[in-house]
Amino acid sequence: MTTIIIEENSPQAKKLLEYIKTLPYVTVVDDGKEKKGFHEAAKECDAVSVDTLFDELDDRIKKRFKHA
Repeated sequence: MTTIIIEENSPQAKKLLEYIKTLPYVTVVDDGKEKKGFHEAAKECDAVSVDTLFDELDDRIKKRFKHA
């Protein structure tokens, strides 16, 4: 499962969210509570920055092919 957080602060983000809701394999969860900021929501789901993600992927690739 992948979690994506979309902050609805632009017309493009709202259009993207409306499109995503039409996809049969997607579940959109809006808890209806007070709207959280992006950073707060990201922290709650243990999100990492793109830089951190790529660093981890690079490390895994290097380890994988070092032993091959």
